[in-house]
Amino acid sequence: MKKLFAFLALSLALCAPLAAQSAGSFTLTPPEIPAIVTDGFNAYAKSGSDSAVSVWCKGSPMEADLTTRTTTASNLTKFEGAYGKYLGWELVKVYTLTPSNKVIFAVAKFEKGPLWLAFSCYRAADIWNIPLIGMASDAMKILPSSAFKE
Repeated sequence: MKKLFAFLALSLALCAPLAAQSAGSFTLTPPEIPAIVTDGFNAYAKSGSDSAVSVWCKGSPMEADLTTRTTTASNLTKFEGAYGKYLGWELVKVYTLTPSNKVIFAVAKFEKGPLWLAFSCYRAADIWNIPLIGMASDAMKILPSSAFKE
């Protein structure tokens, strides 16, 4: 239990600057988060779901897949309709699988509840893209099981 408390205290101290964003905007992108993720949240705060999805899909296989882009934007819009106004987002965890592959877990905050997101990020050369986005209102459907262990 003491280890868990120490870990949580350290995590809070390290992540406090990340949690202090206003309306979902980061002024700086922490180096472990590909800018495409934060740029998409910033676009969402400024212009809505279509803009966010356009940013997140840039350079990925989803960019040319109009059905997937439209469905993803529609799901965000429907979620906002049910859960209220978008308030911002918070970083949950960054998993660096390889130098060219990361999974970013985040939570988008709405007036009535959270939307949990997983961004599968891939870097070819110097450019990151997001070939896959997962989202659910249930954290257990997005976050790895290790997130729920003490």
